Amino acid sequence: MYEVYILNRPVIFTENHASKQNDLALNEPSKKQLSELPQLLRQHPSLNGVTLTCSNVQSLWMDFCILYKEVLAAGCVVENQDGAYLWIERNTRWDLPKGKVEPGESIEEAAMREVTEETGIGELSLLGHLRTTYHTYEEAGVPILKTTFWFHAMHAGKNTQGNPQSEEGITDVQWKLRPFGSELLENTYPSILDLVASIPD
Repeated sequence: MYEVYILNRPVIFTENHASKQNDLALNEPSKKQLSELPQLLRQHPSLNGVTLTCSNVQSLWMDFCILYKEVLAAGCVVENQDGAYLWIERNTRWDLPKGKVEPGESIEEAAMREVTEETGIGELSLLGHLRTTYHTYEEAGVPILKTTFWFHAMHAGKNTQGNPQSEEGITDVQWKLRPFGSELLENTYPSILDLVASIPD
């Protein structure tokens, strides 16, 4: 199964008709239908998401990916010794630190570098890969598929004060304990909500 966010709404690729329910289900979609997904979601803002079912999910996913220029990114869900998690406020929304993988850089190196650049927080150690998320957007008219590798990381300190990277639109860095409040969860991205739900207890 694959899940990609298009216009902040989930599109699920699956063989299982009984998977996570969305408003619209397409069985064995054509390449034309795949290419028209952004237009479909734009025209129907009330749609919560789309489920695509087919007998060969891998092949369908590759047909989808070929429509986009892929950008690789990496980020971290950072936990400190008090069990608090590191959040950033970027462009008025709460988010987690992440960014593009640079040439010659491993995804692990990119994840830790992006955390330090965006938050000013270092002394990190990776605990393992959490999940990979996908979302699409346009850049100068070019359709982009961003693949983000997320890692669980530990920070050696406690409530170390961060330094937001203002040139990236980041205005605040905060440590927050679970359960996260509604003021945060209602002002973040659906893909981040899914990621947060996968954080091990």
